[in-house]
Amino acid sequence: MVDLDNAEPITNFRIEELREALLSARDLNLDLSSDYLVKNWFARETISVIYGDSNCGKSFLALDIAGHIAAGVDWMKNRVKQGKVLYLASEGGKGFAKRIAAIKLENNILYENMADNLQLLPVQVDFHGVDDVNAVISLIQEQDFSLIVVDTLAMTMGAGSENDGADMGQYIKNIMLLKSIFNCHVMIIHHSGKDRGKGARGHSSLRAAVDTEIEVKADGLMRVATALKQRDLENGKKVAFSLMGVQLGFDEDGDPITSCVVKPEELSSCSSHDKRRPKGDAQIALQALEDALFKDGHKIYDAENYPQNRNVVSIDRWRHSYMRMRADNKVQESSIRRAFLRHVKELEEQDFIRSYDDNVWLV
Repeated sequence: MVDLDNAEPITNFRIEELREALLSARDLNLDLSSDYLVKNWFARETISVIYGDSNCGKSFLALDIAGHIAAGVDWMKNRVKQGKVLYLASEGGKGFAKRIAAIKLENNILYENMADNLQLLPVQVDFHGVDDVNAVISLIQEQDFSLIVVDTLAMTMGAGSENDGADMGQYIKNIMLLKSIFNCHVMIIHHSGKDRGKGARGHSSLRAAVDTEIEVKADGLMRVATALKQRDLENGKKVAFSLMGVQLGFDEDGDPITSCVVKPEELSSCSSHDKRRPKGDAQIALQALEDALFKDGHKIYDAENYPQNRNVVSIDRWRHSYMRMRADNKVQESSIRRAFLRHVKELEEQDFIRSYDDNVWLV
């Protein structure tokens, strides 16, 4: 028979922990300090997702943010607190090296200030399981990081499925582990879903878990990043930028090696001209030009004949992009070539483009 009168109370350490944390409203003190990385945009010890369509510039934007934090330089006119950054470039380091080289050429002051504080891990890691997240923690545990960038979610999901609740739950658990161990901000680069109205791709638990959600959209050569969710900050903030081509050198065949850097733009420049965008195949031609400028655009330093604030591309490169985009239309190549010439004339007459000496640019 149990003697309840002389029984020892069972000690539950979690109950004791919660009891010590319990406060009344009168006990609460307002802390007016701001533990931000980028003021009004990114706070420490939070999680963000930057997402958008392929080639919208989201990874370039993430590197630009990371570089400014590493350098301690204001980003898009917002105050920045300097800190060490770890960039998990799971899509590979070759392209990343070109992007760093472009920053060094175009903004050497930023590069010199950020170079020692920005570390790169250019290998694919698997945050669906626990092995890789523990390995990353063990690798960097002696360092004090303010920001960890995970680029991209798809390349760090391993065998897991973005649409499976359990898989995404395990992924988020690992991201939160990184955040809690380093008391840092974790920024995840991700893709849009098929239904853009529903935000980033994958299970809804991702959006529920993050503190900040930023969508990047391309409007021609202009890009707009919009804060759609801010748990403790103002929603709806926007910044505009473009990707400026930088020529890094030439390969063994004499072809130019290029990359891009983020160039801040005025939001007023993004008064979207969608209403007057051309229709049908002419719209395909305009998209082909935008793609060619993104991949091969460069500046020509001839102020008399070319704009100094615009990238240009050869008409041959534009034509090649257009032919590729229309390759599946089961139309004879000669007809596509004739259509391309009509679109060039049409777009120039409608003041979308300018050309000089077999080079073309967007107005």
